[in-house]
Amino acid sequence: MINTHRHYFRTILFCLMLFPGFAVILQAQPESDIVILGTGDTMMGSWASQVIADSGVTYPFENLRNTVSGADVFFTNLEAPFGTAGTAFEKKFTFRVKPSLVQVLLDGGVNLVSLANNHIMDFGSICLDQTIETLQNNAIYYAGAGKNLKQARKPAIIEAKGKRIGFLAYSLTFPEEFWASDTSAGTCFPFEEFAFNDVRALKQQCDFVIISCHWGQELMETPKKYQVKLAHRLIDNGADLILGHHPHIVQGIEQYKDKWIAYSLGNFIFGSYSESARDSFIFKITVNEAFETTAQVIPINVYNKDVNFRPVILDGENRDAFFLKLKNLSV
Repeated sequence: MINTHRHYFRTILFCLMLFPGFAVILQAQPESDIVILGTGDTMMGSWASQVIADSGVTYPFENLRNTVSGADVFFTNLEAPFGTAGTAFEKKFTFRVKPSLVQVLLDGGVNLVSLANNHIMDFGSICLDQTIETLQNNAIYYAGAGKNLKQARKPAIIEAKGKRIGFLAYSLTFPEEFWASDTSAGTCFPFEEFAFNDVRALKQQCDFVIISCHWGQELMETPKKYQVKLAHRLIDNGADLILGHHPHIVQGIEQYKDKWIAYSLGNFIFGSYSESARDSFIFKITVNEAFETTAQVIPINVYNKDVNFRPVILDGENRDAFFLKLKNLSV
């Protein structure tokens, strides 16, 4: 039997999400609800680091502070390690930022990051160690990389309003040398022999499970078939929310078995002036006492020639155009 109450509110929120002109009066959010915010790639190096040095660590979140305040879980993909040591890996782009820039995340309320991506090992295991130490010293939860595969597979668990929120992070990107092994540091590639078991085990310990996936192809608007298949299998094995990133641009949203999948959240605070990465979104998931979820998309401008590393919420025609595009990508 279909739960018509749940189906009604899912439909309402999906309409609000994809059709900005749609309006309905909703009850005030209960204090027991858990609020989760998901954002895409954060890389505060290059030009961004100089702007932050000149303007202060509170600068990047100035336009978003009211929107993101009060979240129980605030996630971003940490696309650059915090560190000063190590030797650059031989590839086109290598990222590393000063550990002091962790203050930007703290100022914005970010308390959960993925280390599973194709840049966290750009300066080797010594810089990864510095990153983990920086996060631990500042009470920011993380998953997805470590000194060996056992550590890279280790989940983070956040206590929020009496509930346990579990988190695992996976990277399906190259170079393969960045993948952790039994004896070497790196990121967690979700090999089938353990990944789904890890998700099931985490679900037994937690009330709600978030999975971060660094996947897909850069600047591609649609997910590859393997992304869809993997997202569905992760949910089949206990995941409640999938947050994707790596393409640097937005991909569509899917609801599978009442669970939300954001295939790519695009960029967030990112140190480039890319012409391609213009719009992005904050994915807001609200979880009630019955663990029913509602979703809201908050579109943001991340085109740094406009916002100069200080994302701003889209409005007017730009907002409407974003939602229309997201609707088409989500079909």
